[in-house]
Amino acid sequence: MTDDQINAFAERFVLSCEKVAAALEGLNETYRQHHKKLFPERKEVRDAVMTRVPTREDKIREEQGASAAPLADWLSDIEREEEEAEDIGVREREWLQGQKLDAGSQEDR
Repeated sequence: MTDDQINAFAERFVLSCEKVAAALEGLNETYRQHHKKLFPERKEVRDAVMTRVPTREDKIREEQGASAAPLADWLSDIEREEEEAEDIGVREREWLQGQKLDAGSQEDR
C-alpha cells in the first residue's frame, strides 16, 4: 500500500468513526429521554393535609359561634373585657375573683 492509499483509508476510517460517534450520541439522547420519562425526578415532599366535608352538625355549631378554642381562652377574653370595661355581670365577676383566689392559693402550695 502506498502512502496515498493509507491516507485515503485513514480519512475514510476517521469519517466512519465520526458517523458512528454521531449515531451513538443520538442513541444516548434517546435513552436519556426514555429513562427520564420512566423515572421522573422526585418532587419535594409536602406535609399531608387531612380534610373532611363538614357535617350538618358542624355547620350548625359554626353558625352558633362554636370553635375549637379551649374554655380558658374564652374566659381570658372575659378577663380582658373586664379590665377594659366594667360591663360584665355580678356572677361573672364573682366567678373570676374565685378563679383568681384559687390560682393564688395553688401557687402558694
